[in-house]
This record gives sequence, C-alpha cells and structure tokens, in this order.
Amino acid sequence: YSSSTCEMIAEVLQYMVDDIKFPALEAECMYAGIMIDTRNFMNRTGVRTFEAAAFLKKNGADTISVRRLFKSSFDAYMAKTEIVRTAEIIFDNMAISELDREVENPSVLIAQAADELLSIDGIEVSYVLCKVGNRICISARSLGKVNVQKLMEKLGGGGHQAGAAAQLENVSMEEARELLENKIEEYIEETN
Repeated sequence: YSSSTCEMIAEVLQYMVDDIKFPALEAECMYAGIMIDTRNFMNRTGVRTFEAAAFLKKNGADTISVRRLFKSSFDAYMAKTEIVRTAEIIFDNMAISELDREVENPSVLIAQAADELLSIDGIEVSYVLCKVGNRICISARSLGKVNVQKLMEKLGGGGHQAGAAAQLENVSMEEARELLENKIEEYIEETN
C-alpha cells in the first residue's frame, strides 16, 4: 500500500531504528522519490505517505531544495506545453500527442507531459511520443481504469498499471503512432 519505495524505506527507518540521524541530502532524495511517485502527493497517497514525508522533513529534507531539483529549462517547458497544446482526443477519454524533434531529457519530458495531460477534464489516459535518435519513445499514463502496462507490453515495453513506457526502433513517428493506436484498439476490444 506504499506510494513508493522511498516511503517504505522511510517507514522502516522511522519505526525500526530509534533516534536515527542521516544526512539531509539523503532525506531530500527520499522526499523527492515520494514526490515523483505520487505526482506531488496527488496520487496513491495515504496517511503513511504523509507520515513518511514528515519524518524526512524532520530529518533535514528541505522541501524548497527538493522543488528546485524538478525545475526545467525554458526550452523543456516550451516543449512540454507544445505537447499538451497539440494533443488530440481519441476514443473519447484518451489524449495522444507527439514531439517530432530532439529535446534534452526526452524521457523525463514526455513523462511529465503525459502526467500533465491527465489533469485535463475528461482525460483518463494519455500517450506521448517523442523522437530520440532512431527510436520513438512512448510514455503512457492512466488514472487507473486502463492498464497502460499491458498496452506498453504489447509494444515491447513495460511499467505498471498507471504509468508505463515503450521504445520502438527504426520506425517513423507516423508508423509508431499508427502502431500505438492499433494496440489501443486491440486493448479496448479485449477488455470490453
């Protein structure tokens, strides 16, 4: 029931070791891990998640320093907004978008854009494709009704139910998108 591995480690440290002290940098790294896995404490959180965060803060995690870790460059921010702006709605509740140019940290960028698309009313699932060398990377996110792990496994990738990814080599963006949309249709037919 933990939100992340970092939450589990914080819980073990908190309840198994009396008066533990560890460097603030380690507390900040664990706090950052919880933030990433819970999408800034928005998903898969419970009382224990917040207790772990409070424990890490008590042990020196500076939340402002952690937030600075997640800052992006202006170019990356503009690329993310371009992805969201050009997204299309498919199958009534899914968003799909693509970025057909090289960017810095593409895997992180498309994951963030896929998360951002889920904040749009009516969107339950998001897919973002991005060109990286001779590969097309796909990041998939879900609010839970669609198991994106199973979808990404059909494309040779993996992940978990709410967040998964795949990489397709030696295909164009158009070919990758068509393949993805075909796998989505297959998944919908299998689950209905």
